Amino acid sequence: MWRMRNSLRGAMSSIALGAAVTTVATEHGQVVVSNSISSGCHASDVGLASDIFGLQEIVSGTDSMSAEQRASFNLPALPRDSVTAVTDSTICNRAALAFGRNLTPPDTITPRTVYVIRVGPTRYTVADSAVTRGEFTITFVFDSAFTTKLAAIAN
Repeated sequence: MWRMRNSLRGAMSSIALGAAVTTVATEHGQVVVSNSISSGCHASDVGLASDIFGLQEIVSGTDSMSAEQRASFNLPALPRDSVTAVTDSTICNRAALAFGRNLTPPDTITPRTVYVIRVGPTRYTVADSAVTRGEFTITFVFDSAFTTKLAAIAN
């Protein structure tokens, strides 16, 4: 079964970019006009490599366990090379916002550095090692537009 390497991820430090705040001076002081949160891609590490390997096993596996996991995680059957790490900052920013929107309660304010893995042309997995439930890291599976959460995985 695919398991994220929480202990390895926890040992890695992640750096999230801070919030950019624009202020305007008025006769009554300063007023915040916009507050844009900047997020990004987590650097490649052993945990990300392990997650990619696990997803490659699931999407390319021909055994019944792989088929069950694909169905449970809403992932298609694909060749191994269809699973790749994402390093594009625009995609990672969109993924981080989608991740935050789908937390309970939703949190689109916190800047976050996320692990993003593209799974074929129609799926992305997104994880933030700072978001856990007990000892498990939460990973969401999204459609390619990051508008629909297709699965939640605690590993």
